[in-house]
Amino acid sequence: MKKMISILLVLCMTLTLVGCKGKASTSVEGTNTATEAETKQSESNETANSDSSDPKVRYDLSQPANLVFYLVGDPGKDYQAVVDELNKYLTEKINTTIEFRFTTWTDWSQKYNLVLSSGEQCDLMYAADWTNYSTLAKTGAFYALDDLLKEYAPDITGLIDQKILDMCKVDGALYCVPADQKTYAASGIRYREDLRKKYNLPVPNTLENFEAYISGIQKNDPDQGLLSPITVSNNYSDAFYMNAIFDLKYSKALSNYGLLVSYDSPMQVMDYWRSQDFIDNMKLLKKWADMGFWSKSSLSKTEEDSFDEGLIVASVGGMNQDKWIGSYNMAKDKHPDWEVGYVTYGLVNGNIAPASPLQNATVIPHNSKDPQRALIALDFLMTDEKANDLVQYGIQGKHWNLIEGKYYEEIKDSGFSYENMNTWDLRNHLLKKEMKPTGDTAYDDMIASYDAAAAKSKWEGKSLTTGFIEDYSSYEIERANLNSVIAQYLTPIQAGLVEDVEASINEFLKEADAAGLKKIQDSYKEQWLAHCVEFGYK
Repeated sequence: MKKMISILLVLCMTLTLVGCKGKASTSVEGTNTATEAETKQSESNETANSDSSDPKVRYDLSQPANLVFYLVGDPGKDYQAVVDELNKYLTEKINTTIEFRFTTWTDWSQKYNLVLSSGEQCDLMYAADWTNYSTLAKTGAFYALDDLLKEYAPDITGLIDQKILDMCKVDGALYCVPADQKTYAASGIRYREDLRKKYNLPVPNTLENFEAYISGIQKNDPDQGLLSPITVSNNYSDAFYMNAIFDLKYSKALSNYGLLVSYDSPMQVMDYWRSQDFIDNMKLLKKWADMGFWSKSSLSKTEEDSFDEGLIVASVGGMNQDKWIGSYNMAKDKHPDWEVGYVTYGLVNGNIAPASPLQNATVIPHNSKDPQRALIALDFLMTDEKANDLVQYGIQGKHWNLIEGKYYEEIKDSGFSYENMNTWDLRNHLLKKEMKPTGDTAYDDMIASYDAAAAKSKWEGKSLTTGFIEDYSSYEIERANLNSVIAQYLTPIQAGLVEDVEASINEFLKEADAAGLKKIQDSYKEQWLAHCVEFGYK
């Protein structure tokens, strides 16, 4: 029922936005959503500040403003103290306060849909490729920023290279401000290296070795929890986290709607759901489920059991090198007898590239009645050192200290740690604090290995999906229907919780075809191949 409600909300939101907003390229000057009073105030502001030599102040800041900023996830427990301190500073500097509102990880999609379709005030919002930034931009959900950035966010303009901004455009217009920090979203397997050594087991860097690793711990320590994979909603590829394990086997540039594209051969599109590979892979997952690698209750799980508390010995989906280093450092502090290892899928399959600039970004929704003020505030949050320190690190002296005048040190158990506000979209590499060198180079060595591997790859580390914007307007209803089919039929197959794998796959494909799978695949494939031709990926 929840899934159907979510689908209906997305559909209603899209129709509402398309009907009310018109073209996606609507700019501040072109929108008709402002009241007559607001229009007069805007004209007055422009006249009053027309002689200013600073483009950032070509706006009347004499009137206080309170903005609403939506972020995903759950904040640190002491975040309100940080917000209060930040608002004191923002009031002093730009006569502005910000109310931060958070979604949980389980309801962010529904909440975003409701906010954007209801007209609720929202002046700034976290966005990413995985939050459907490009699709929503096409519907007119966000303000176009091309003409506004230089005037109201000159420091951001000087910070972020135009080439990066161009990569974030949708139909030739810019609707977001990406974070300024090169990063990898290199997923992989986090595992207990100390247990691997203790029981003389292989590194889990192949499917065979992963099975031997898990079954070896199961045999030697029957009371130890093993895996706790979860279901994933609104995903058209991996409906159950264990399916991520096949990234050990495939170098995927793209995987959606049952279509699989190799990083080395991007124009060769495989119908994975109808392949023998798919049957064999699902049979392997059933084998592991029957062996007791995870609980049958996993289909109803939306949160993984805690690796850091020792409840499980490996995570295979939703995991990246930054989460790994968190567990790695935590273990050194709280579990000195532990070792936490990491197998990066991209180093195994040869597909590793820096994350798209759309991995973390900020948009100004059309719900904002004052996009200029929102952009001024965003410019300040991203480029003023004190403001950025507050949203990224918390309150100096209470949550963190600067040791030796330059190194960041977290005050433990203070209630707020680095990026506890989930403001990944406000990263600025020029303001990022260094950690004091400890002699442990594990993380730096890992990133160096990524840089080296990316440089040697066929596409020299390019993320082939950057700039690819799916347009599902012609198959939106079929897509919603397919989402329901995936939830009902594909998820238990990927969880290994069906009696007859092949019969279940046939039933799934029958239902998927009835939902309009072929129409979806044909259009999606056509769009992808056009993207490859445009960017020269052959």
